[in-house]
Amino acid sequence: MPECGPGGGVPEGAAWGLRLRWFRGAQGRQGAFCSVHQQREATLQCLLCLKRGVPSHLTFHCSSECFKADWARHRELHAAADRAAAAKGPKGAKGAKAGPGKDGASGRGGEEPQRASVVINGETWVEVGEGRAYTPSAEDVGHSLMVVAVVALPGCPDGAPGTEPARAYSQRVVPAPQPPARQMLPLALEGVKGSIAAGKFTLLTYNLLADLYVTPELYSHCPRWALDWAYRREAILREVATRRPDILCLQEVQSDHFHGFLSGELQRQGYAAVYTKKTGEIFTDEGYCIDGCATFYRRDRFTLVKKYEVEFNKAALSLADALLGSTEQQRKKALNRLLKDNVALIVVLEALEPPDPAAAAVGKRQLLCVANTHIHANPELQDVKLWQVHTLLKGLEKIAASADIPMLVAGDFNSTPGSASHCLLVDGAVPADHPELQNDPLGILRPVSKLCHQLPLVSAYSCLASQGPAQLTPRAAKQKRCIDTKLHEPLFTNRTQDFKGTLDYVFFTSNSLCPSALLELPDEADIMSGKNRSTCMPNAQWPSDHVSLMSEFRFFKA
Repeated sequence: MPECGPGGGVPEGAAWGLRLRWFRGAQGRQGAFCSVHQQREATLQCLLCLKRGVPSHLTFHCSSECFKADWARHRELHAAADRAAAAKGPKGAKGAKAGPGKDGASGRGGEEPQRASVVINGETWVEVGEGRAYTPSAEDVGHSLMVVAVVALPGCPDGAPGTEPARAYSQRVVPAPQPPARQMLPLALEGVKGSIAAGKFTLLTYNLLADLYVTPELYSHCPRWALDWAYRREAILREVATRRPDILCLQEVQSDHFHGFLSGELQRQGYAAVYTKKTGEIFTDEGYCIDGCATFYRRDRFTLVKKYEVEFNKAALSLADALLGSTEQQRKKALNRLLKDNVALIVVLEALEPPDPAAAAVGKRQLLCVANTHIHANPELQDVKLWQVHTLLKGLEKIAASADIPMLVAGDFNSTPGSASHCLLVDGAVPADHPELQNDPLGILRPVSKLCHQLPLVSAYSCLASQGPAQLTPRAAKQKRCIDTKLHEPLFTNRTQDFKGTLDYVFFTSNSLCPSALLELPDEADIMSGKNRSTCMPNAQWPSDHVSLMSEFRFFKA
């Protein structure tokens, strides 16, 4: 179906087109929301703001206590409006009182171009957009929206004479639900062995929950509108824009969403991207696609030196061929168990501003190796998980052997603290009596002595457990309660109807990097959403079933 252009004209070569126009009800808000606590109904409005022409949606508060607490920021709105009026001079100031603006509140003045409006059943509607989609803004909150559709003909952009347009109305627009604020929690650096360089950087890891795997049945606790990718992607972008990490490791990045949305949006925010998708694909309504791992880095902080794409399927084929004494039937059995399409993405970055001036003076570059992975999920295949993690670590050891380079290993490992995979990562080996080693039908985990590596990896969030009582602010004390006292990892990074636990990690090489701050972890109360106070994810506040993790790191001096 051809769609009309912005001017309402029929596309060239088309006999007709569908024209859609969006309108906002201009009769005043049907209940406003607080400009500070956006989920709360407003009970008062600042008339001084209205007189000064401050945008209407910034003038509301939910209580007098809220207004008092926000007064310092709010007063700056008055001052900014006064400065703008003074810059316009007496004529401009007088014009600022010239009547209703585009949101129906007095004091917006005549600065904006006149919007088209229509009157239906005595109610005025002001045009706010055109096209198949319209994203409500803060000024729409509290108002109803109307979409008007007509079949435009050549010479008749508003439809054939005598025909009635089709109209649909929304309920009043409410603010987008926001999760509780999470701040960066500083870590004490006293007692750190080694001299710390001045430079620092941040890394965030986040499993986005690919739309391929989202069904209303699987996530029945979540409103359907909050499951929609168009809604979740905006919340994900808001998370990235709020944190603004220097390096961003994303998992379950759907291939069509990466190329059609995420890559372009994050490029505009100053990032460059490297992407690798799983080796298998799924047929959807939009064609063949699959999820994968994407690593973004800020172009003003790093440049790409090299990338490695790790396909565990290729390693599985080599392993199946190497199994001694295997028949064709045994080989097929091995491949059936090992071929899971999972991948890892390794990038070597160079810091554009070396953190150690002395090293930079002699021409030494500051390199950084970042591995981003998504390990297989099936809990019955612990041997496959362990094999994938071991394969990744062996690849990283080869890189470490070729260059003295700090390393970060982040992602969704689908392995809980204390699992064989977790032990291998943080301890460098797996205990011979670990129960998960008993599940090895292919014999790929024997001898146990081969399950080892020499990388000095430490989990960033485990460092929170080492903070002493003197370093614990009230917020830090709460965070320590979010850490398992025995395993020293978060109590959960994944929360669904069937599972609660930690699957996501950020590991670093402790001989070259030092974490200096961590993004706060949510607790059960922070996750609660909806009328039934569900603690499952995703929900209206949390767009994925995983929690994002972020750490700030500093380099050790050479």
